[in-house]
Amino acid sequence: MMDWLDWFFLVLVMAHLYVSPFTKVEESFNLHAIHDMLVHGSNIESYDHLEFPGAVPRTFMGALVISALTKPFQLFLPLRSKFDLQLISRGVLGMINWASIVYFRHSIRQVYGKTTAFWFAAFQYTQFHITYYATRTLPNMFAFPLTMVAAAYWITNRPRRTLVVLAFTAVVFRAELILLIMPLALSALLQRKISIVQTILAGLEGGLAGMALSIYVDSTFWKFPILPEAYGFYFNVILGNAVAWGTQPWHAYFTNHLPKLLLNPAALPLFAVSSVFELRRFGMMIAPYIVFVALYSTQPHKEWRFIVYAIPMFALTMALGASWISNRMRKGILYMGTGLTLAISAAATLMLATSMLAISSANYPGGHAVMAMHRGLQDSGTGNLTVHLDIPTCMSGATLFTFTREDIEYDRTENKDELEEVAASVAVMVTFDKNFPATDPAFGSTREWAFKGSVKAFASIQAPWIIQQGRFWETDGWWRDVVLVRERVWIFARRSVFE
Repeated sequence: MMDWLDWFFLVLVMAHLYVSPFTKVEESFNLHAIHDMLVHGSNIESYDHLEFPGAVPRTFMGALVISALTKPFQLFLPLRSKFDLQLISRGVLGMINWASIVYFRHSIRQVYGKTTAFWFAAFQYTQFHITYYATRTLPNMFAFPLTMVAAAYWITNRPRRTLVVLAFTAVVFRAELILLIMPLALSALLQRKISIVQTILAGLEGGLAGMALSIYVDSTFWKFPILPEAYGFYFNVILGNAVAWGTQPWHAYFTNHLPKLLLNPAALPLFAVSSVFELRRFGMMIAPYIVFVALYSTQPHKEWRFIVYAIPMFALTMALGASWISNRMRKGILYMGTGLTLAISAAATLMLATSMLAISSANYPGGHAVMAMHRGLQDSGTGNLTVHLDIPTCMSGATLFTFTREDIEYDRTENKDELEEVAASVAVMVTFDKNFPATDPAFGSTREWAFKGSVKAFASIQAPWIIQQGRFWETDGWWRDVVLVRERVWIFARRSVFE
């Protein structure tokens, strides 16, 4: 049975979607695949990935599931525009991720009791990253619900099922999960919960099922035989191309990413409590996830999303420490004070996460610019024209779902030579270049263009005591200056079209 905490978490997930409806480039492949399945159906020749394939092929498996679940809404709801489908499809993904975490929490209640399950909710549901990204079409968030099912199997002592699910997920969605499968399999073998033969068969069962489905589905959409995750692993890891996206020191996951993901300041003390008082009961459960993060630390390119699958297990470790403390609150004022402090830390974490949501929602200027451009065209009664959106605009929120008008041609040409060929037909420019068109003479002289507006986005954060100096709290409205925004996207239009 779900309780109010689970429903509260669902409200949080959907609130994050509502406040921050736009997406970034990392989400675009799956989001555009969902769009094309909903809009073009079986007409694969019209799909976006054939024109913009990306650095490496990605699987269509997740997009296929989400589009199938979104289709009834498209058929039976009176949608205002195509953009509503972006919100609905993201909401469907959010529901799946929410349900998977709730399933994991109920498994915690079954194994460790109601108190631990309560503290898990207090620590996990108040975090920022998983709540914010639960609705975002990152490849990792398609893998995430399956890893939660695997984690639930793991703590309920069903290691074979754990390995089957993770093997399937690694082959289809994220190859890095191999680094989690290895320590989990070794831990199960050392504890004699599974035999070597069972381990091999579990890996083959999940892996071969994943290969069969992925090769069939993805070869159909890509139009050539492909197992996307195998190709991606070869491209990024074997060839080492991942380092082109940046590198970080070996300890970055432990010293930087994990503290941000867990967010709660009580995380480290609670880990210490669990290590001392709950090690026998939980040590072998959490150890493979620590090894997973350590193994991934050997890769120079690091991103928080690569280790997101371990975060709920770390939250469970925190919950066990908090449960040990709260179960002793009647034994003395020290335990009672500590328990109250933990409750306050969870509330403070939620407040911090809410602040992070407000900041993050201002970081999608491309999406806001497309909407502003549409409002401007509607007010002027102008249509039947070509709009060009430059690369940064498309990377920061402009998606196929935001291209809502059928009488507008949305041009996203990236190649400079090809862009010069279509420049003469472009009537509206949405760009990160405030000096346009002086920087690109192919579009004509500056006299031909009129500035129509700009969109601001998040720039930085400044501490109030730096801005307002001492006793800043006595200054009316000082908090409005903490988050700084600046113009990021500019909208220009040909004078001949609007005069």
